[in-house]
Amino acid sequence: MIVQSIIGVFLIFYGLFSLIKGRIPFKKEYHGVKKIGLHCRIEGGGVLLIGALMLLRNFVSIETSSFMIIFLVICIITVFFEIVFKAI
Repeated sequence: MIVQSIIGVFLIFYGLFSLIKGRIPFKKEYHGVKKIGLHCRIEGGGVLLIGALMLLRNFVSIETSSFMIIFLVICIITVFFEIVFKAI
């Protein structure tokens, strides 16, 4: 539970950094990405939601299967947004 909280907080900081700065931390080159700022903000939003979901899971009882389904839905939505906005 503590490890999950630490990972959730790390993902929230990672997502906030991507949203604010418009680039992904620890990444130098972007191959095949047309709009780097938009791509990073979409991915940062997804990571931020997943981090918040991990922290929420400590306070609200969410089953593992439900958590994974929500996780996959967030990933699919971010890929959909990247296709719609032509970020990749």
